[in-house]
Amino acid sequence: MSKSTPITVPERMRAYRLIAPNELRWEQVPVPEPQAHEALLRVVACGLCGTDLHLKTRGHYYWNDQPLTLGHEIVAEIVSLPLDYTGALQVGDCVVVDPQLVCSNCYYCRRGRLNLCDHLEHLGLSVDGGFAEYLTAPVRNLYQVPDAAPRESLWRYALVEPVATCVAGMRLANPQPHETVAIIGLGFFGQVYAQLARLWGAQEVFALELSPARRAVAQQIGAATPFALDEWQANPRHADVVIDAAGSADAADWCLRVARKAGRVVVFGYRPEPVRADWYQILVKELTVIGSRSSNHAWEHALQLVHENRLALNALIAPYEFDAIEGAFADAEAQRVFKPILRW
Repeated sequence: MSKSTPITVPERMRAYRLIAPNELRWEQVPVPEPQAHEALLRVVACGLCGTDLHLKTRGHYYWNDQPLTLGHEIVAEIVSLPLDYTGALQVGDCVVVDPQLVCSNCYYCRRGRLNLCDHLEHLGLSVDGGFAEYLTAPVRNLYQVPDAAPRESLWRYALVEPVATCVAGMRLANPQPHETVAIIGLGFFGQVYAQLARLWGAQEVFALELSPARRAVAQQIGAATPFALDEWQANPRHADVVIDAAGSADAADWCLRVARKAGRVVVFGYRPEPVRADWYQILVKELTVIGSRSSNHAWEHALQLVHENRLALNALIAPYEFDAIEGAFADAEAQRVFKPILRW
């Protein structure tokens, strides 16, 4: 579509909504009205995240138990911009959407820690997100997809949000070339973290993973040496930087076991329930434990990585038409795919 072509917007749209735990359905809802600082967007594609699976079954600390349109890994086309907007974006541009809605005024926002905003809301977690035909978002949250991106490949830019969360975590970990990096869990995020560790210059990267299929994919990509848990136990090795990309019940314990003395542990994997770990190991090894939440200041870098194909992502993604969203959820829950991406 030409950027000069007017875009006709219907009054109502389809949205895939969480009604109650384990109850999701398509609904006809009004197309949202943008506020003064917001753009109206037509969704091109939206990734399905593990957080969406958590929301479906158990809720999330963001969710207020009201019907909610899920989806926060969004690439979309601009339908309208604020009347007083004077920036570079234009109607018809394709953009990726930072789902974090911040106040810009609290203690943390003023210090650049936007992901810790005291009034943080989140598209697809606390306010309606991208599993719909349209959504609104603040203009400040939009990052333009390069014009050179082929239109038939725009759906792939839904990967920018999950990659950005890993870039933010890797910046906190900050591995040095002489340091060993270990990844706990080789789902989508673990596979991305392993590749980022190589881009950061780490010479030795290994990973622990239960699933033979996921270990095989890691072997194919070649960024990390994958081990089953019993293989590691038979021949333990340790790492200066350990990243929890699993969020499983025992991931914290494995991180502390794998970490070398004076090492760094990055807590990235989300788990709604508390975990048990040998806290004393942090003292004995003098470990530094770092929490990594969302995608603070990582969007430009992540967009560049996706646009320039710097990461091997083809083996990790599976496109679905939006009408097949129930099948995408089922395949993700059964771990038949790493990352479903829904497309209109």
